[in-house]
Amino acid sequence: MSPARTRVLALVLVSSTLLAAGALPASAAPVRSSASAPRALVAAPAATDVAASGTSDRMPTKAWVTNLYRTRIVPALGTRVSWSGSVSSCSMGRESDASRAATLRMVNSMRMLVQLSTVKLDTTASNKAQKAALLMDANGKLSHSPSQSDFPRCWSPAAKEAAGSSNLALGATGSKAIAAYMDEPGDGNTAAGHRRWILNPATTHIATGSTGNANALTVFGLGTSANAARPGWIEWPARGWFPQQIEPDGRWSLSSSNGAVSFDKAAVKVQRVTTDGKVVKTHSVRKHPVATGYGPNTVVFDVSGVAHPTGKAVAYYRVTVTGIRGGGQSSYSYLVRLYDPTA
Repeated sequence: MSPARTRVLALVLVSSTLLAAGALPASAAPVRSSASAPRALVAAPAATDVAASGTSDRMPTKAWVTNLYRTRIVPALGTRVSWSGSVSSCSMGRESDASRAATLRMVNSMRMLVQLSTVKLDTTASNKAQKAALLMDANGKLSHSPSQSDFPRCWSPAAKEAAGSSNLALGATGSKAIAAYMDEPGDGNTAAGHRRWILNPATTHIATGSTGNANALTVFGLGTSANAARPGWIEWPARGWFPQQIEPDGRWSLSSSNGAVSFDKAAVKVQRVTTDGKVVKTHSVRKHPVATGYGPNTVVFDVSGVAHPTGKAVAYYRVTVTGIRGGGQSSYSYLVRLYDPTA
C-alpha cells in the first residue's frame, strides 16, 4: 500500500446547527476501517461561509497531475511529524518547520487538483492549533467545544478556541491527517465536512498543529478573499486526470462555488466508459442527505466498485448530476480519468 492510500478508522462530529451561533456539535458516529490502516478519529467543524462568483475552469494535463503527485504529494506524505512537546507534562512544544510545511503542501496539493488558489500558513494561529492538538491527544477524544471538565488534561482557553474552528484528527497526524480528512470514510462522514473545508474556494489562510498522535487544522476564521480562484464546480475526485492512490474509496462529491446552488433534489449517475464514450458499466450510487454549514454547498455520493487501475491502464468515469437548482444550470456532467501516476 502506498502512503497515499492509507485508510483510517474515523469519527466525525456533525453539527446540525452552526458553531458560529454557539451551538455544540452533535455526538460522534463510528465508521469503517481498513485492516492495514492506523486507527484515527476525525472531526469537522460547522460554520457559516460564502462561496460565490467567479470561475477558473482550466483542466490540468496528465503530465502536470503526475508531476504534482510525484514531487509534492508523495514527499509530503513521507515527511515524519517531529514534535518537541510532551503530553505527560502538558508542554505544547513545537511542530517542526518541515512537518508544518508538509502539511501545508498536502493541503495545497489537494486544492491545486481542483484549480483552487493555494493558502498560506498563519503561524500565530498555528500555536493555538498546536494547543488544540495537544488537548485532543492528552484526553484521547475529540470535541469542537471541549469543556475543562470533560477534557481535564492540558486544557486551555486557546485550545478550546482553536478546536471550534478546526478539523480534528486523533491517530492521524501531519500530512497524513490531511489524507484522512479528504477520504471521509464511513457512515459518520457522509457530509464530507473535512474535505469541503479544505477545498473551500474563499480560504486564504489556515493553521495547523500536530503532536505525535493528533492534528488540528484550523480551516476558517483566518482569512478569505473574493478574488481567490473559484472554478464553477469542485469535484472530488477532480475531473480530468486523477491519481488512483488518492481516490477516496468511492466517497465522491461535487460542490458549487455558487452559494445559491441547491443539490437537495439532485440525482447522480456514474458510468464507467471507454475512451470513445461507450458505456461499460452503470455503477450503483448512493446519494447522501445534503448537509449545509461546511464550506461550499455540496452533494456527496458513494460509488460502488470503483476500479484502481495499475500500470498504464486508465479507468474513465462519467458523472452526471441532474436536478440542480438555484444557480441557473440544472445539470452538470464531467469525466474522471483514474490512473497510476507512478507507472
